[in-house]
Amino acid sequence: MNKPLAIITGAGSGIGRATSIKFHENGYQVACLDLNLETAKETAEMISNEGKAYQVDVINHEEIKKISEIILKEFSNPDVLVNCAGISPSPMPVHLFEVDEWNRVININLNGSFYMMKYFIPSLLKNTNSSIVNISSVLGVVANPTTAGYAASKHGIVGLTKAAALDYAKQGLRVNCVGPGVIETNMNKDILKDIRIKEMLTNQTPLGRVAAPSEVANLIYFLCSDKATFITGSFFAVDGGYTAV
Repeated sequence: MNKPLAIITGAGSGIGRATSIKFHENGYQVACLDLNLETAKETAEMISNEGKAYQVDVINHEEIKKISEIILKEFSNPDVLVNCAGISPSPMPVHLFEVDEWNRVININLNGSFYMMKYFIPSLLKNTNSSIVNISSVLGVVANPTTAGYAASKHGIVGLTKAAALDYAKQGLRVNCVGPGVIETNMNKDILKDIRIKEMLTNQTPLGRVAAPSEVANLIYFLCSDKATFITGSFFAVDGGYTAV
């Protein structure tokens, strides 16, 4: 019997790597996708022969289409898709935000998730009880000053998730969204090196600390498991209480 397959973008580090490991620990084969092939290979090596690395730029829909064809030839139809790939731009008020940077953020964070869903949903539908989890952010439901590009892209992911959940509910494909708060990832490492900024962020978080990527991965796995079969179209914050304030 073939093991189930999870396809994970941004698998080379942070939440994507932690999620790849979590699914492997629970009996999945994992297709580890990342722009950085070397870090994707590192993740694949961490999960032994149950993982394989693929280089992909999520803003290139033709590249994603080709990768989907390759993965489907090398594995069975996927059971899970997790869209972790994303970036966080430098803080900037709207009128100072460069157009090219705006497009880059929207392309990677929002369009990348759409492209992955577009090309993998047909194969996900061939399995019963398949699942997609999109990674948004707490800024997918609230906003802070100077976060227009990031917040817009992450709000868009929440909307994409809800619409897709309705599109495929009758076909057994569940689609949910996770919104991390401040997580100890490569994307945040430079910010968190500044003690004043880290202190400010932890003070804004009721639990008073930064989370580990594995804490987000635990929820992602749960949402794809048989313990969450009546959950679809939902947004779940993993933010230490940030959005409860």
